[in-house]
Amino acid sequence: MMTPLVATLVGVPAVSVTPLDCAGPNACDIVSVYTSVFWIAMVVLVIVGGLLVYAALRFRRTDDREPAQVHGNPRLEILWTAVPLVIVSFLFVRTTLRMDYVRNGPPPQQTIQVTGIQWAWSFKYPNGKTSITRLTIPVGQVVRLQVTSKDVLHSFWVPRLGGQIYAKPGYQNSGWIEASQPGQYLGQCNELCGLYHYSMLLEVDAVSDADYQAFLSGAAAPGAAAEKVTGAPATVNVGETDALKFDPASTTAKVGDVIEWKNNGSLVHNVVFDNQGLPSSDPMNQGDAFEVKFTKAGTYTYVCKFHEANNMRGTITVTGG
Repeated sequence: MMTPLVATLVGVPAVSVTPLDCAGPNACDIVSVYTSVFWIAMVVLVIVGGLLVYAALRFRRTDDREPAQVHGNPRLEILWTAVPLVIVSFLFVRTTLRMDYVRNGPPPQQTIQVTGIQWAWSFKYPNGKTSITRLTIPVGQVVRLQVTSKDVLHSFWVPRLGGQIYAKPGYQNSGWIEASQPGQYLGQCNELCGLYHYSMLLEVDAVSDADYQAFLSGAAAPGAAAEKVTGAPATVNVGETDALKFDPASTTAKVGDVIEWKNNGSLVHNVVFDNQGLPSSDPMNQGDAFEVKFTKAGTYTYVCKFHEANNMRGTITVTGG
């Protein structure tokens, strides 16, 4: 993580991703358990370490005479057995009582399907809308996450909002998050999942309920340069291949033309424009198509978020209008 000093030097604001800087009740409950364990451990360390230092100095050897031999002390033996037992019992009860809350939480207001795919995250919202890598949630609401994987073992983890949730192929795991305040919270797959594991980032955007409903409705941003269409005859065709390339990687079109992207391979792909105001595709399996009609001229760059680390990118230059 970049330190504030380094961030200032390079002109980039520091971003907190530490679990100790919790921003939701799930993460804060985990931190409370952690801090209680930490401080108890520190007290034990100081006492035991202090006794060891004291014994080493007080009873250090000063001559060749044999010291007095002590063969047991029942009171001390009972004490140093009872005290650790009490500490461990307390920590066991303290942790056990919070496990159900951390895992299941309060009744959810939203349930979102999460799928890990090498190497990105796909999110499906209650109304069927999908997004890639960026998860949008309403602030102050409990969000149930139903997590699975399409290929290998992944782990969904946004440190400031909650603990990790394993994504297992063919199995649906569950967890929850809640953001206490608006903002952007960063996370990453926390399970080694292949060559480009490092690039499997994710972002949770916590927004107001009004903004969340606008996001679900899919309303186009004011002045959007393109709109999603369905079933219209395509003027320009772009293929998505198992070689992790768009074919062609660059193309041209006119304002009003329909451009179709089609998955011609067996891997999952998608299309996400660098400009967030433009529509993005759902995860595209073999044979799926995605169509867009541009309303403004310009050069637009897009990427397959699942294979961004493989530099699966393309550009389209739109003229006219």
